[in-house]
Amino acid sequence: MSALPDWRVLIFTAAMGFLAAIFFGMLPTLQMVQRKKQKTLWHQFVVCAQVGASCVLLILAGLLVRATLHTIYTDPGFGYEQVLSLDPGLSDHGYTSAAAQNYLDQLQARLRSVPGVISVSIAQNPPLINTVVMIKGFNIDGHHITTYPNWVGPEFFQTMGIPLLRGRYMRAGETHVVMLSESLARKRWPTEDPIGKEWVTGKDIVVGIVGNTRAMELNNSDATEIYYPPSAESLPNMSVLIRTAGAPDGLSPTLKQIAGSIDPKLFPALTPLKAGFIKSIGQVKQIATIISLLGSIAIFLAVVGLLGLVTYAVSQRTKEIAIRLALGASRAEIFSAVLHRFAWPVLIGLVAGVIMTAGLSQILRRGLYGISGLDPISYLGAMALLVAILATAALLPIRRAFQINIARTLHSD
Repeated sequence: MSALPDWRVLIFTAAMGFLAAIFFGMLPTLQMVQRKKQKTLWHQFVVCAQVGASCVLLILAGLLVRATLHTIYTDPGFGYEQVLSLDPGLSDHGYTSAAAQNYLDQLQARLRSVPGVISVSIAQNPPLINTVVMIKGFNIDGHHITTYPNWVGPEFFQTMGIPLLRGRYMRAGETHVVMLSESLARKRWPTEDPIGKEWVTGKDIVVGIVGNTRAMELNNSDATEIYYPPSAESLPNMSVLIRTAGAPDGLSPTLKQIAGSIDPKLFPALTPLKAGFIKSIGQVKQIATIISLLGSIAIFLAVVGLLGLVTYAVSQRTKEIAIRLALGASRAEIFSAVLHRFAWPVLIGLVAGVIMTAGLSQILRRGLYGISGLDPISYLGAMALLVAILATAALLPIRRAFQINIARTLHSD
């Protein structure tokens, strides 16, 4: 008598075999799908990061370019094209305050007699010349006020073409008086007339209010200048400012000769303020150029990343595209369907880029003269340009997909 297997054992064995076949047969497929999914997610993450970086650099470039144009074409508040700065270097040659006063008096008197010279004055910080900007802070009535101080002669404002708005100019030999820019006066006394008031308790009476300037930095939007009469300590550090009737270049040899004749051991440095203006503009342009170059590189990387992702996705959906075309779907519908899955990484990248740029623009606000760190033209322009470039890059592999042979694609395995 032959032994017959229990039917329950047969069912269990068959079920386990079937499950084992499904498990071991599906495992490679699941692994392949998982790898494809991970690869797609990784590509989407990379595109998102590249779009965000491109967005940041493009917006920053737009902000800096607009700030540069605003700096170039906005009146700095003073006339610089016909003004020369002459630095005799008195402090470097050990001049005392009394000797410096004597030299400066002689030099100014001789320069005023030169034909073509309109006005002469002195200043410790000649506009657009010094590379180090002097800043002085005051705590007044519980508020911190930042000022840009300068020690100047009585004719400084006429020489520089800075208008007197209220009050009067400082007089020769006068002490414990100050003149304020309109912006500083408004910040200190927003609802009162500052003329005759004490800038600091016990000294320094405000005698005049003058127009705002960007004398220290062209990209300085905080025009809080305060002007003091020359002090004994400042005299050896003074430069002489000379306004001419015409182009100042022709007078340069004569002016240097006069400065050197008073003390032959000095080697005065004569600099047109226009040269300082051009140098300041050049620095802003260099920063804008560097950021624009980085933005171009970031765009290229974002385009390459998105192009690779779209090409891969289109290759995986070739049959789907062929079926849609066979069923009469329009190319616009297919284009929209393919790009829909890439809208999120691009959108997230744009949002992240805008948020990061808003934070960075606050750090760069001193270099963004005349425009806000949230300038809508820069933001919208950069985003529109980036989206247009990415859409164009994505269109290329999809256009190639439209050229497939529908019949051959549908009959292929």
